[in-house]
Amino acid sequence: MSSIISTEHRTEHLYIAKDPEIYEGKAVIKGTRIPVASIVNHYRFGMSMEDILEGYPNVEPAQFFDVLSYYFDNKEEIDRELE
Repeated sequence: MSSIISTEHRTEHLYIAKDPEIYEGKAVIKGTRIPVASIVNHYRFGMSMEDILEGYPNVEPAQFFDVLSYYFDNKEEIDRELE
């Protein structure tokens, strides 16, 4: 049994992770390389959940809502990424 050291940083959000080895340590959907900021950007431009998920077929609705929850809990962080 091998032991793998994870560099992933847990957040209070089930589907969100921050790992310095993925997307410069910025928040992503856990198990993917999809940045929270990318989903939020679409949402801020008025896209519906259905339209956004159509563009990200591997993202589940629960993950989408956790992205929004993370965003509203960490608005300054994500807004800086989107500047």
